[in-house]
Amino acid sequence: MTDQVSSRQQVQNNLLNSISETLEPRTLFLSLLAGLITGIIGVIRAISYAALIFSGALNSELGVGVGLTIFSTGMVSFMAAIFSALPGMIATPLAAPTAITAILANEIVQDLKANFSLSDIVITVLAAIALSSLLTGLFLLTLGKTKLGSKIRFIPYQVVGGFMAGTGWLLVTGSIQITTDIAINFQNLDTFFQADPLIHWGAALFIALILLFVSERYRHFLVMPGTLIGLIAGFYGVLLVTRTSLSQARVQGWLLENFPSGGLWQPLAFSDFGSIHWSAIASHWGLIISLMLVSLLSLVLSNSGIELVVGKDISLDQELESIGLANIASGFGTGMVGNQALPSTLLVDKIGARSRLSGISSGIFCFFVLVLGPSFISLFPKPILGGLILYLGLSLLLQWVYRAWFSLRFSDYLIVIVTLVVINWVGFLEGIAVGFVMSVISFMFNYSQINVVKNMTSLASLRSNIHRSKLEQDYLKTRGEKVSVLELRGYIFFGTADYLLRRVRDRVDQMEENPLSYILIDFREVEGLDASGVLTFIKLLKIARKRNLTLVYTNLLPKLEQQLRKGGAIDATEEDEARCKILPDLDRGLEWCENQLLKDIFPQKEHKSLKEQLTNLFLTSEQAEEFIPYLKPKQVEAGEVIFEAGAKQQCLYFVESGQVSVLLELPNGQTKRLQTHSEGAILGEMRFYGKPPLSSLVSADSPSQLYQLDRATFETMKQESPHLAYALQEYIVRFLCDSLTRREEQVRIIA
Repeated sequence: MTDQVSSRQQVQNNLLNSISETLEPRTLFLSLLAGLITGIIGVIRAISYAALIFSGALNSELGVGVGLTIFSTGMVSFMAAIFSALPGMIATPLAAPTAITAILANEIVQDLKANFSLSDIVITVLAAIALSSLLTGLFLLTLGKTKLGSKIRFIPYQVVGGFMAGTGWLLVTGSIQITTDIAINFQNLDTFFQADPLIHWGAALFIALILLFVSERYRHFLVMPGTLIGLIAGFYGVLLVTRTSLSQARVQGWLLENFPSGGLWQPLAFSDFGSIHWSAIASHWGLIISLMLVSLLSLVLSNSGIELVVGKDISLDQELESIGLANIASGFGTGMVGNQALPSTLLVDKIGARSRLSGISSGIFCFFVLVLGPSFISLFPKPILGGLILYLGLSLLLQWVYRAWFSLRFSDYLIVIVTLVVINWVGFLEGIAVGFVMSVISFMFNYSQINVVKNMTSLASLRSNIHRSKLEQDYLKTRGEKVSVLELRGYIFFGTADYLLRRVRDRVDQMEENPLSYILIDFREVEGLDASGVLTFIKLLKIARKRNLTLVYTNLLPKLEQQLRKGGAIDATEEDEARCKILPDLDRGLEWCENQLLKDIFPQKEHKSLKEQLTNLFLTSEQAEEFIPYLKPKQVEAGEVIFEAGAKQQCLYFVESGQVSVLLELPNGQTKRLQTHSEGAILGEMRFYGKPPLSSLVSADSPSQLYQLDRATFETMKQESPHLAYALQEYIVRFLCDSLTRREEQVRIIA
């Protein structure tokens, strides 16, 4: 109920806005001009589309087809103008869906022509076209109502190119059939080089080349309609010069046949339903689905193109609803599928007629043409119709077969060509499906070429942010090769999983003399893994059992951990639970591995007094006794903040016992450990010289005994005991240089 109210309110608001916009004389004039120009273009294309659909055995019913396509153009344009999110949106039947509709009509004719009358065949074709419009409208409307527009924007560019190229070729062959009344196939190719067919499709080719030249050279919005009017005038000028009457031109195939008397628009009546052969329609459900998917694809593409030109976002969900309603209205009137008309909409934008009246007046013009009757339509030259269709087809082939060769990679270009061939040999749905499959295979192959192991090093060069003594650092540098560190990235699937396994096996086999003890794997940049990825980690677990290794996983997302546990790569047995260690981040993982290496060589440390620590750092024993009176003792509890982020505290802290960490505050409210210090370390050297780290804080991990040296006391020290101040400053410089060297080494390894 709420959706109905909102839709009704939207229509009312759109109409009110449209009325208010047209009150200005300039807007009214431009809107009517734009509506007239786009209406003329729409009618000309509608006639050409009718000639494409109602060709061959249906040629005698072309009048019905012209009425159908013109009605569809008017109705779709009128409805889209009201419901679209963009004032000035023009909608008409498009070339690609029309090509599929033509195939659908021809298939039904082939199925029924042997056993049923032409009247039954025409009624069945009209029913198929109307049903396609209704189903397409409901499909698009449902997608819009369920807000799925953002989910369907992502279509492989190569598939789009193949779809466009396939459409272009179908339009080329359709134009030849329009001008010669002969369906083209490999068996009758020589027929088209006989004199009469050759001169007819040759004239259409000449006109198409003129349209191509004009459209490529000139960009003014009046050039194309002006050229079409000029070509029509030129055609009748030739008839005048050669003294060819209209009846002679019609007999020679240069004009459309005279249409039967009566209205052009002949919608299905209830009495016609008994003549519809539903089984013939149902047997071509694949074409109807293709038409629905192609209409969706066309809408997504045209909407993106219009957004790019007009410079504003257009709600795809609202456009799905708008075009869906327009197609439903068209279907109820026995009309064909319509969609956003990119060229006409851009034409309206260039004219400056950004008003809903543009689309409304364009639709009204189409209805006006229907009222004029068949005598007006039958005067339209067939070479112009065929030339316009051929121009549209050649434009698409020029863009996606010739120019794409210079802009696409060979693999992408190959997908375009294969999709083109399959569309024309088998069908639209099959061609698009083949294009999608090839795009997926191409993506997987290219993605598998990316090294899933971003960085592979050891603990000898990449260490945690724990402050270690010089002796410990030297030992880790010597024995760090016993810990292999792998930083992974991307998606681990069957294309990349084997590479990861081979890298680990090679590393294990290379370390026979100094065997590995730990393999640390960081998942921070891993997006996911499939069953092959899980199998790889099961194999890693087997290697760990065989070689007595411990696997350490860091930054493992809960969903990935669940996959590994479910697949048996973690916690398969109690032994495996001890063999697989999971830690929150890479820094903690490195710390854990360091502690494992150090615990046998460096057992529990004996606590040293502050004097002993200062003596080990930078002072003599006598200097340490002289230095300590300048310090102020401070006891902190676990979790207590020592330095607030950005706080101006110009003081140093010497850690006698306990453990403290420097933390970086992240935008999401969490923290990242930058460094951890224990006894014998100093804190606050940057702040001490007036440069506080703006986003880092220091807090105690455990109860800690600190000694504070504030800036004022240091100034006193400089006056009273300058040798102590100099020794402290020299140590701080040395400490900062060591930190910078370590960071530089880490950056070099990661890069």
